[in-house]
Amino acid sequence: MAKIANSTTKPGAWVVNSKDRGRKSIKSGKVYLTDSEEFEIELFNPLTECVLADIKLNGQSISKTGLVLKPGQRFYLDCFIDDKKKFVFNTYEVEATLESISAISNNGKLEVYFYKESVVSINNWRDRFNTVIIERYYPTYPYWTTTPYYGTGSYNIYSGTTTNIVGTTLNTNSTGSYTLGDNLMNQLNSTSNIQIGGSLETGRVEKGNNSKQQFKEIDMEFDKYHISSTILELLPESRKPVELKNVKTKQSQLLSSDEVIELIKKLGELHSAGILTDDEFSEKKKELLSKL
Repeated sequence: MAKIANSTTKPGAWVVNSKDRGRKSIKSGKVYLTDSEEFEIELFNPLTECVLADIKLNGQSISKTGLVLKPGQRFYLDCFIDDKKKFVFNTYEVEATLESISAISNNGKLEVYFYKESVVSINNWRDRFNTVIIERYYPTYPYWTTTPYYGTGSYNIYSGTTTNIVGTTLNTNSTGSYTLGDNLMNQLNSTSNIQIGGSLETGRVEKGNNSKQQFKEIDMEFDKYHISSTILELLPESRKPVELKNVKTKQSQLLSSDEVIELIKKLGELHSAGILTDDEFSEKKKELLSKL
């Protein structure tokens, strides 16, 4: 039976199949897609206020616009907003060197930041006489530091779907710094099957066929801090950790010591990747050790 989102749930985003809109499985913040696969981004607003969804792919905003979701609205976005080209995931091979891993660090990254509609109240009405500032943090990996982007002033907002943000970059202190080494280490730790010196399949979200989605323009204002965000990494199927099939043993079926040890190693890899829980790992390991 389907569940209805609770009113206290925050806005969220998911990657879905473009044919049946079934949600793609998310494992440790990663979604695995095949080469040339089209997909859609499901957006849902469970709040009683409108929200603005600011969307980035491959480290870049998908357009000069965002999406406005009305209270309780669910929307399936299948394209880049400006030119209405469908989302398609294309893969290619690179050398597994530190330089290449740095260059592809934003490949397939999906970021969605949600901003709540700015409503006049006794606590904030004075702010309406000042310039409205939308603060959006755009990490600039693999550069040494990241500086927040401030969008100011006028908004042309599209009812139920999109909003045009007119912004400028202000001189401001950086809110943090990230070293190139830390970024590369995160890339290496995020995938268990990267072997430096070999080859690596990566994937980017690119523009496919024309979309039939339409957008309508309205005017609204939104708070300067996002209330929730969804950040996912879209990766090729080849980067998916190897899943251990259910081990079915019979009394007449015997495993050699080497086979048992190899299976335990695979269990350890699945456990380290977060696919097996501590209890599942311990149970399977105990079962295999009993075969020695």
